[in-house]
Amino acid sequence: KKTKQTFMEYVKKVRIGIAARMLSETDMQITRICYESGYNSLANFNSQFKSLMGQSPSDYRNSFR
Repeated sequence: KKTKQTFMEYVKKVRIGIAARMLSETDMQITRICYESGYNSLANFNSQFKSLMGQSPSDYRNSFR
């Protein structure tokens, strides 16, 4: 209630935050980051990441190189 988000919205933001940190700080494969951050589907991960961050995981990673 304090975050004014649904439980799933909060979980999505936490998972994508973890993935974004891994993308910027490691050279781990995007597929592995997908699974390590709690997603079971790469397509779903890519879609959720893009909807929250405004760019694909690979574009996000490339912005740090």
